[in-house]
Amino acid sequence: MRRKSLCFTIAAVLCMFGLTGCQKAPDVVEKNGIMHAQGDMEKQVQGIAAECSQEQMQAGDGLDKEAGQYQGTVGTDNNIININAEIPALPDQLYIITMKPDEGLDKDILLAFLDSESGSVEDTSQELLQEIEESDRYNSTPDENGERFLYSKFGDHSANRLGDRKKEASFSHHTSAYYLNYGLREKYFEVYSKDEGYSKDDKETLVSQEGMDEGSFSAGRAREILLDKLKAVGVSELAFQKIYYIEGDDSSFYQMEFVPAYDGIAVDIGADSYALGQVSPNGYAIVSGEGVAEVTLTNFCGRVTNKEPVTVISFEQVLEILEQYLDSGILESDGTIIYDRVELNYYPVPNSAPALDEIEYKPELVLMPIWHIYMPLDEYVEGDYGDAVGPVHICVNAVTGELEEAD
Repeated sequence: MRRKSLCFTIAAVLCMFGLTGCQKAPDVVEKNGIMHAQGDMEKQVQGIAAECSQEQMQAGDGLDKEAGQYQGTVGTDNNIININAEIPALPDQLYIITMKPDEGLDKDILLAFLDSESGSVEDTSQELLQEIEESDRYNSTPDENGERFLYSKFGDHSANRLGDRKKEASFSHHTSAYYLNYGLREKYFEVYSKDEGYSKDDKETLVSQEGMDEGSFSAGRAREILLDKLKAVGVSELAFQKIYYIEGDDSSFYQMEFVPAYDGIAVDIGADSYALGQVSPNGYAIVSGEGVAEVTLTNFCGRVTNKEPVTVISFEQVLEILEQYLDSGILESDGTIIYDRVELNYYPVPNSAPALDEIEYKPELVLMPIWHIYMPLDEYVEGDYGDAVGPVHICVNAVTGELEEAD
């Protein structure tokens, strides 16, 4: 029923967080599934990044402060990348952000999040903890084919849940939250299930950025309702990825998919597929004019423990770096895909060696600035690019120039 895209991130860890300090590496290395030779090419990439840093220091300010349009081809011969996208302006400052589980998400905060109108609230925390442990145990146990369903979580082994038969709220791992209003969600089901002859696409209308404030109950108003609800868990900033409108006779709803944002920069993993070792902070909500029917925050509510200011390479330097990767064969693309999105995002740094036989709990999450060059998956599918050679997402470390992902 939900059009909720599950994004899981790709296993790797950054060789370095600054422009120097990387130890001597082997001749060939695999990063995020990308095999490449280290040596002269990597030195060239680091040189381009360092040159950008020096220019910024001399200018006393960041390059490319103003947003602008870029249309062009990078690479030569048959190994090329075509980009036609709006390029974001560089913010005054970006950071390497370190996060840890928020132990302040206790039962008092959970009670405020529940916002019960009943005098009888039941504590089912122990049952929730057992459910999580059972799920982890089941998924990490090999099936008849010897396969496991393994994944990484950001957080610890805590869990709290309260309910009053009309509402339910829970915290898990000190990083994730869930809220449910049974009555409002039942109304949502009634609206959604009406007219069974219609397809899901007939019932859901994708809301554009330009249409956020249209209608008597606008998506902008739904966003305000959601943010007001999330104040209780300390969330004040979201980056919305998709919003769908479901209209009923008496009640209308919005399905909202979103990710965390810090100072206006969204967290994004890039990949549209699952890979072991990385965490994907994401959220989903159903909102009506009467309030929030349901909201899920996964790996979302960590506590920022450190913000290290960093110098970000410009998009011109990114183009030079992409040319190096194309010339060396690390990146392969036939130019069929037109990359029409370029963003600055925070990228959850993955593990270099994820656990191979158990569910992994990460006690810390590091967010690194990246340049994210991509085509949205729905555009790729609708455009029938099945025979195209080239990744859908390209993520370049915005500090070092390192290729974080090409998927």
